[in-house]
Amino acid sequence: MSKRLAFYDIACELAKDENGTTLHGVFPCRNCDDDASTSVAQATAKTDLSTIDLIEAVAKSGIGTFPDDAALARAQKTMLKLGNVVEVLGSLSRRKEDDNAHGEWSVQMTHAVRVVECWNTKNPGKCFNRAEHVRAGGAAAPSMVTPSPCKFFINNGVCAKGDACAYAHDRQARADWIVTRKANRRQIAISTYGDPHGETVASKSMRAQIFAEFLCLTFGEDVLRRGDGVLDVAGGRGDVSFELHTKRNIKSTLVEPRERKLNKSQHKYLKKFKVSRGETPPLCEQVRQEFTPENFNAFAECSVVIGMHPDEATEAIVNFAMEYNKPFAIVPCCVFPELFPHRRDAKGDLVTERLQLVEYLVLKTRARVAHLDMEGANQVVYSLGDAHSHSHSEIL
Repeated sequence: MSKRLAFYDIACELAKDENGTTLHGVFPCRNCDDDASTSVAQATAKTDLSTIDLIEAVAKSGIGTFPDDAALARAQKTMLKLGNVVEVLGSLSRRKEDDNAHGEWSVQMTHAVRVVECWNTKNPGKCFNRAEHVRAGGAAAPSMVTPSPCKFFINNGVCAKGDACAYAHDRQARADWIVTRKANRRQIAISTYGDPHGETVASKSMRAQIFAEFLCLTFGEDVLRRGDGVLDVAGGRGDVSFELHTKRNIKSTLVEPRERKLNKSQHKYLKKFKVSRGETPPLCEQVRQEFTPENFNAFAECSVVIGMHPDEATEAIVNFAMEYNKPFAIVPCCVFPELFPHRRDAKGDLVTERLQLVEYLVLKTRARVAHLDMEGANQVVYSLGDAHSHSHSEIL
């Protein structure tokens, strides 16, 4: 599933007349030959619904009762949830059967009518298992003939379902899929987000180091060290603050409710530092609170406020920066349109995508945008502040 397109496996209830006889349907064929007579001939061929094992249902933004992304998101949250039995209306069609397809059936959903049976209500505390709900004796779904890579295996190298998983656990396929995914994401970053760094960028594991380098080059270390130093909001494990405070001796305060956890490389750095210098380098102070207007005044003496993928705290950072006239730098990531329905882009549309969020922040703060040389969400929205006179770099 994604924000714009969702796929579901559904069982087809057979239509019968008053005598209990199974009715036959006439369905159009997608991806048919361009020749009109051939298409018509194929489209008018009658199909016995009893021969259909599974149908893929497609709910798409801009179709029927899903006029926009927000409507589709609401349907996914309230009705189209894993395991639910849902009554839907739509247009049934079938792909042309050839070397690249197996005559798969799909229904383009236009309406999600009602929830017939809610999985969580009927099965409290039980996880949905798709394999248990494929019809006994029925053929495997066509999409399972060449299974897609298992997302758990792709990410972790293992899958809890083991051999029972319906998706592929092939290590070479995993490696190939990762390479392809990275290449596709780079193309999206270049074409959609205007990333100037080309096909090769640093991995996500380097993002704290790259962001810290950007901050030093853009604001200058003298500026970063002013007052109470850098304010790192929603910094997660504290990776950026570790780069600034521990490695570069630039004072930083981490505002993060969750407990700080150092990674393996950071532990190695601390150990090596202690062996070579006879002392342990200090970790930055951590304030285990959420960043809200109620505690803004406690951080009024910071030099620069920053956020690396700060999620829900993104707008709080810019609100603080505007209220206290502080330089800031944010690398936005998740959007959370349902939590922030007031956000609108230049066209007045609800902000549902990261590109829109960047535009919204720029419009709100008159900030600048640069691209960091790393994978993933890498657009940094930043402002030098009125009191800043250092030179800066647009692309790092």
